[in-house]
Amino acid sequence: MLGKNNLLFFIDEGGFEDPSPLFKELGYEITIENNPRKVNKLAKNNHYEVLVAQFSYNPEFRDRVSNIESLLATLEQTNPNIKTIILFDEINKPQLEQLIKRYRLDHLLSIPFNKQELQKYLEY
Repeated sequence: MLGKNNLLFFIDEGGFEDPSPLFKELGYEITIENNPRKVNKLAKNNHYEVLVAQFSYNPEFRDRVSNIESLLATLEQTNPNIKTIILFDEINKPQLEQLIKRYRLDHLLSIPFNKQELQKYLEY
């Protein structure tokens, strides 16, 4: 079990400025992962206050809409009160809309995102 103010940061494809310094500045202990299976295991075995995850869509996904569906399903069972902040590319907005119908997502930030907006979401 991790300590207080833990943040799970899942990066899939990158392509944006690393917000980790902001997370640290706000007092979060960060776990960064880019492997979907490993991030799922972390979510099952630890408690996090915040999830910041990069949403991506690939038409080759057969049984799911996105790269983070399994992660969100896991957190729904193990940590239903976690604050979720999803980073997404506008081109994937139609697929993200499908995910919004299935899971609680607290905040959505289009890439490239505004750090002040991210900070606002992290502080509230």
